[in-house]
Amino acid sequence: MSSKSKLRPLSPYMLGPYYRFEFQTLMSIAFRLSGVFMALVLAPLGCLWMLMLVMGPESFAAMQSFMASWLGTAIGWLGALAVSFHLCAGIRHLAWDTARFLEKPQIRATGWLAVFGTLVLFALTLWVAS
Repeated sequence: MSSKSKLRPLSPYMLGPYYRFEFQTLMSIAFRLSGVFMALVLAPLGCLWMLMLVMGPESFAAMQSFMASWLGTAIGWLGALAVSFHLCAGIRHLAWDTARFLEKPQIRATGWLAVFGTLVLFALTLWVAS
């Protein structure tokens, strides 16, 4: 191995001793996880819910019963939180696509704004749903 290759920078994805875990890292990971949760849990569950509606009243009642259980309720609230966060963080990413808010202080500020927006949207969801 040449000495030149030893001087190459380490990947920023090497969290731990090589890369400091920052707020921006947490926001990035959370944005990806919320998208994965929506794609792998919420979308199939929504399709299943609609399928049960088409299959008849007994099937739909069974689905409604599951959604009223503690697990269904937890999935619903986690889904509302994931959608709220993904929406706010997605708006932040759209702003970045226009080459705005790309300085470190602005990235931190828009990150906290996305967190605040998520909490407001989630609180509104709780209020409307109750």
